[in-house]
Amino acid sequence: MTNWDRHRSVLLAALLLLPLVFAGAGKVLAKPPGPSGNANFPYDEVSWSPDARFVANNVEHSPDDPTSPHSIFLTDMKTGKRWLLYSYPRKVDLLWSPASNALAINDWTANDQAQCVVFVFTPEQEQIDLREEFLKSRRPDREKKLAANQHDYARNYAHSIRWLNGITLRFAIQGQSADRRRSFLLLYDYRLGDSFRLQKRVIG
Repeated sequence: MTNWDRHRSVLLAALLLLPLVFAGAGKVLAKPPGPSGNANFPYDEVSWSPDARFVANNVEHSPDDPTSPHSIFLTDMKTGKRWLLYSYPRKVDLLWSPASNALAINDWTANDQAQCVVFVFTPEQEQIDLREEFLKSRRPDREKKLAANQHDYARNYAHSIRWLNGITLRFAIQGQSADRRRSFLLLYDYRLGDSFRLQKRVIG
């Protein structure tokens, strides 16, 4: 192969790569190596949104103080903004929307309690407590009474299971009596800003 052939091959390769370079010029910077997707804090320390725009970090305020809460800080890699998203006492699950526009957090505050909070980041920022949202919804009172009854059902958990799509979350409220003789399960599909659609109801 002559020198001209070599130069021609290099020039052709460069021309073929140019569209790829310019196509990514306006996108969010690629994330560095590390965990991505759903996570369990404080066991995990970092969780990236699927599109790598947002990164959640677990921060310990004071490891020597057992009463001090853990905190989740969120960074928008596009704008550089970083803020305190949520504080919790024990452990949480982080479930990212596939569209990267929202994050569901299951807060396991104790062995007998769990709450779910959804943070919507785009197009506008919003915080939704799913148990409270459910109690304000148009679901039948018999279902709401179960969700709020922590006397007969000492173990009462409200938690997300998974995202079905970018704006719909599979959500469960379940309870169990202290003697474990009575229990219930309510399973819903919740569309952000919309309604709870019952998928399954079991009362035992």
